[in-house]
Amino acid sequence: MMEVWANTGNMVISKMSKTIGIIAEDTSDVDVITALIGKYVDRNKFSIKKFVGNGCGKLRNKCDSWTALLFEAGCHHVLIFHDLDRNDEAKLKKLLLKKVPKEQYPNAFIVIPIEELEAWLLSDEHAIQSVFGLKAPPKKIINCEQVQSPKEHLAGLVWTLGKKRYLNTVHNKKISEKIVIENLRRCPSFKPLDDYIETTIFKLRPVKA
Repeated sequence: MMEVWANTGNMVISKMSKTIGIIAEDTSDVDVITALIGKYVDRNKFSIKKFVGNGCGKLRNKCDSWTALLFEAGCHHVLIFHDLDRNDEAKLKKLLLKKVPKEQYPNAFIVIPIEELEAWLLSDEHAIQSVFGLKAPPKKIINCEQVQSPKEHLAGLVWTLGKKRYLNTVHNKKISEKIVIENLRRCPSFKPLDDYIETTIFKLRPVKA
């Protein structure tokens, strides 16, 4: 059994706060997602509970039971993250929807970053520059999700530009804390999550007709 926790720290949760469940491949993904959600509302407006698969295989096998447990634990919404890697997006989405059907879990939302979550981090060259203390930002990447092996690409960038070692378990969270949402919106696979957070979780704007 993976750990389930509420990341409240010492903060006071308001009566209007949301509890959001996250199912992801590793803990660094949860850290990134938590930081990104914190760009929409104050951190005291939500708490996080999680399950981590430590890889995609266990995530696929357990996401249905983990989703049920997260809702039983009081989550208002559950976000399920699975990197596309080299899979067929339509087939992967169909598989995950079969495991977590909308009719059974209307407040569960599947997100498939293309090809990896690190592609989103490549959208903000200034965040990368700041985290690694580079003299100049990397060249702006317009189509981040067309970069093959974005995790390795990011590692190569920071080594070439600053002779710095990139470690996803350390630096992904730091980059996501500095990233600008407008840059992320250039990533097509981020847009559905962006809409879901704004229109459904926190109701920051109405759903488009």
